[in-house]
Amino acid sequence: MSHIHRIQWFDQQIKAGRYPNSNHLAGQFEISKRQAQRDIEYMASSLRAPLQYVAKQRGYCYEDDSFMLPYLYMTDQEKQILKYLAYRYSRYNYENGAAVRRIGSLLERLTDDQEPGAEAQLPIFTVNVHVLQYIELLEHAIKECIVVRIVHDGQEGEQEICPLKLVNHYDDDHVIAKTAEHSPPQHFRLSSIRSLKLTERRFNGEADGGLRQEQVRKLKPFTAQIRLAAPPKGESWLGFQVHLIDKDIYEVDFFDPEIFVQHLLTTEWLQILAPQWLQVKISSRCQAMLDLLNPQENPSEP
Repeated sequence: MSHIHRIQWFDQQIKAGRYPNSNHLAGQFEISKRQAQRDIEYMASSLRAPLQYVAKQRGYCYEDDSFMLPYLYMTDQEKQILKYLAYRYSRYNYENGAAVRRIGSLLERLTDDQEPGAEAQLPIFTVNVHVLQYIELLEHAIKECIVVRIVHDGQEGEQEICPLKLVNHYDDDHVIAKTAEHSPPQHFRLSSIRSLKLTERRFNGEADGGLRQEQVRKLKPFTAQIRLAAPPKGESWLGFQVHLIDKDIYEVDFFDPEIFVQHLLTTEWLQILAPQWLQVKISSRCQAMLDLLNPQENPSEP
């Protein structure tokens, strides 16, 4: 019997005025008293159930009779995905491993406590670093009402948009944006955007109809140490998150190296301190541009 069914039974017993306890729960579902007590603790800590132990009745009641359990029903597919996530999180041994494994343990308690079989058809989630970086930049543009210049498939040349909201449809991310002050909002698929750059201009975001509620996706970013020519405004350097280290030295977070290199080639800064591979990448790009501007003559020619 699943953890959810035990919680639902316990809730019904409380509402019926029977003052259930861990012994009742263990006996009803043939589980250990320790497991039963964990279910009760889960109701109080995770489901926010206002449980109160009544010593005279040797059982529990609700301090607030209006309390209702949250919707706990899951489809078979949702259970399968949840089992898989619980399996992976509970075996995570890398950065912040202890905290991640605690999340896995919590997810396991919402399942039937069975590991997924090898034959299970489980979903594979992929991350496109270009799209992830676009999301990071667009989040800043949406928050600050900054006009964005994009180039996307099916459109010749650059186009300026006023981003209002990030959404996900059919497993693809879109930005809802206006192309002019009084134009209706349009959907732009992030996977079709070939380049994206924030401008220094802002738009009026007051009449967006409540659209600006973005979905956030987070992965661990790359980090660069850069000496900036001027302090950034707030915690963002034209869309890239920054953290002050010492005087004019900042840590800058980014997801897509190519997009960040393009940003560095068009932005004022004083020195790249780390990482070395970013220094080499910028140096190589600049040298290639110098070679194009100053082509050397072939010494073999007369």
